[in-house]
Amino acid sequence: ADFAEQLRPDRNPMHAYRLDPSRSFFSAAKAFAENDVLRVDQTWAAPEQTPIDNVPDARSVEVTITYNLIAAPNDGYVPRIYDPRVGYFSQPLIDFSSDSLLRRDVHYITRWNFGSRTSSAPFHATNPLVFYLSNDIPTQYRETVRQALLTWNSAFARAGILNAVQVLNQPSDPSWDPDDIRHNMIRWIDTSRPQFGAEALLLCDPRTGEELNVGVNFDAVEGMGGRLTYKYKIAPARGLADSAQAEKYYAEGFIRSVILHESGHDLGLQHNFIASEAYTAKQLQNKSFTSTHGIANSVMEYSPTNLWPKGTPQGDYDQLVLGPYDYYAVQYGYGYIPAHSPQQELPTLRRWASRWSDPNYRFASDEDAGAFAFGHSTDPRVVMFDLTNKPLQWCDTQMAMDHQLMDNVNRRFPERGMAYDEARAAFLMPMRGYLQCAAYPAHTIGGEYISRALRGDAGAGLPLTPVSRGDEVAAWKDLQTHLFSDSAWNFNPAVLQTLTYSEVSSLSLDATWSYAPSLTHDVPVVTMVGAAQQATLNELFSPLRMVNLDAMNTKYAPGRTMSLSDLFDWAQSGIFGDLSNGGSKDGLIRRNLQVTYAKMLASMWTAPRPGTPADAQALARLELDNLRHDAVVGQGRHGLNSMQRAHLASLQAIAEQALQAHATIAAPVAGGF
Repeated sequence: ADFAEQLRPDRNPMHAYRLDPSRSFFSAAKAFAENDVLRVDQTWAAPEQTPIDNVPDARSVEVTITYNLIAAPNDGYVPRIYDPRVGYFSQPLIDFSSDSLLRRDVHYITRWNFGSRTSSAPFHATNPLVFYLSNDIPTQYRETVRQALLTWNSAFARAGILNAVQVLNQPSDPSWDPDDIRHNMIRWIDTSRPQFGAEALLLCDPRTGEELNVGVNFDAVEGMGGRLTYKYKIAPARGLADSAQAEKYYAEGFIRSVILHESGHDLGLQHNFIASEAYTAKQLQNKSFTSTHGIANSVMEYSPTNLWPKGTPQGDYDQLVLGPYDYYAVQYGYGYIPAHSPQQELPTLRRWASRWSDPNYRFASDEDAGAFAFGHSTDPRVVMFDLTNKPLQWCDTQMAMDHQLMDNVNRRFPERGMAYDEARAAFLMPMRGYLQCAAYPAHTIGGEYISRALRGDAGAGLPLTPVSRGDEVAAWKDLQTHLFSDSAWNFNPAVLQTLTYSEVSSLSLDATWSYAPSLTHDVPVVTMVGAAQQATLNELFSPLRMVNLDAMNTKYAPGRTMSLSDLFDWAQSGIFGDLSNGGSKDGLIRRNLQVTYAKMLASMWTAPRPGTPADAQALARLELDNLRHDAVVGQGRHGLNSMQRAHLASLQAIAEQALQAHATIAAPVAGGF
């Protein structure tokens, strides 16, 4: 049913396939000691030829569905109760045993069962987690993958479990089958366009959280991407010569970091997107420090490349070791507690989990990093792909370096005899990094710091404290400088003229995996910038973000943090600037931004998104009125060219049409999380 849902015509018109029962059948059945596998070969047909990659005949697609029936374990496993201060996946259950609890649900962490322990003495795992390396993994990377997996043994040894993780090669025995649930597979996936990265695979008992089978699917993009990162970004930024050997060495380190992360999921660990806040820039520039502590306090962070400009000390580029949080989390999930039930473990677990306020042991995951809604992700420290305890300053350094790389692409690329695709790739890699950092300050606007510490924990403060108004002003200035200005996007014209691609002729118009040209022959900088600006405005003016800002004065003294009025005032002055003077200094990117923001104000007044607060609608109307006035005044200035006059008239028209329209009352904000 879920697969059919993905192929619904209204969901994906290009893939309007339906199951053909006449060409669908059970194709294989396997019986193992702890699981049975049923395999179904299905044919999904389309009423007419539909473009889809990698099939001989696009009129139908053959799909294999595997059903895995697993025996329920009965091995005396004792579940462990989840604590929100330490990041484990969990299995929720409903507890009807007592009416004295605040909530009936109880969460058990997801973890591997290494065997029953009877004391705190070092314990040799009687049920070690054995990973098998698939024969698909390229031979040059197998030892890297093996050593990454075995790295976890240092954390388990500290928790009292010896030889917890073992790694074996896939046997050459033809009777050995990876479908056997007793085999935890690390697989290498080759696709026509490697792109998904890597993903951890976990099966667990929903009654207890006990893991039954784990593994990692590893995409070939990790090897390709690592080499390209070194060639197009690291070597130019550090002033190093490129070589196949250097690319391979970096790719191996990158693969190690990815395997450390994904195998952490296999052990039950969630993402930790506050882990990058533990270290300073000086520490990350120290190779001795990063080789011991990593570039973040956890492998469960999404860490970017730890890259610093030429002439600056340089630590490890990637997270190559376990961080202090990883040892801490393994102790919580796997440390020995002399108890006979999950509830008896709670006093010790609560003590173990009480160190959240220490930056080395903090945890915050997807729900606080924007996975659900912009307004919910209110803590600016909980972000993917940032570094250091001062990420705005780190981003300033990265953007300066990225801009320099982009402006100097033609000094290294393309190499003699190579196509200009190399220059394009070498420009786009730092461009993506720049765009990410340019939008980063938006996370600070209207933010609050969230503490998961419990009352009485060492160093614990209140669960919510505001981002200071001064920090929010500084963040807005960063947005103005690096995202909303024209000058931020001035690149070397000699470089921009080289960023094309090679044409490819294909006999099959459906073979988009072999030829998918962009709409223009150059890199569409203006379009890319416009999309980034639009996304940032959507975040800043999301309904829940504005609701939170509007309510700040109910929690904090006036002036301690910004207000909803500040958001509109800063955007109006920062985006429209000297419009009443004709906006004579505004270029193409600024004009596009002004139109985008004017239309956003118009929509907020005439057809607001559900949950938009009434105060935001009122402020949008006020700013539309100001915009109309400034656009009219601006048109009266002398010396304007036709483009400037047309732009001002367009802004005036947007404002007037919205003000003359009948406003819609905003719907109430959606319920909490």
